[in-house]
Amino acid sequence: MVREHMDPVLDMSVVEELLSITDDGDPELLLDLVQMFLEDGPIKVRAVIEGVAEGDYEKAERAAHSLKGSSGNLGARQLQNICEQLQIATRYQKRDESKQLAASLGGTFEQAELALRKLLATYQG
Repeated sequence: MVREHMDPVLDMSVVEELLSITDDGDPELLLDLVQMFLEDGPIKVRAVIEGVAEGDYEKAERAAHSLKGSSGNLGARQLQNICEQLQIATRYQKRDESKQLAASLGGTFEQAELALRKLLATYQG
């Protein structure tokens, strides 16, 4: 079972559900979603951080919302939670809270990115 070898950053029940959608547990859908996340995620993280720094809360909220969805789809719960908090903080233009959350977003994203790269290696290796 994959679960034993995974980082606790990922909710493996979500990963297993994605695998169960396809015939014979073909990981292609999962791998495609992970690749898109790895390509798009850094752009969204940058947009959140820039939006908060510039006081462009709409930009930050949109990027946080998008990243929340894609991280949730892959079981990256910690990232999903911080994005949800960011979405709320930026919607209500809570400057200090938005800055604190944005400051921790990069590290949280990196943890999810590392776990997803390990997952990719498991199926591509």
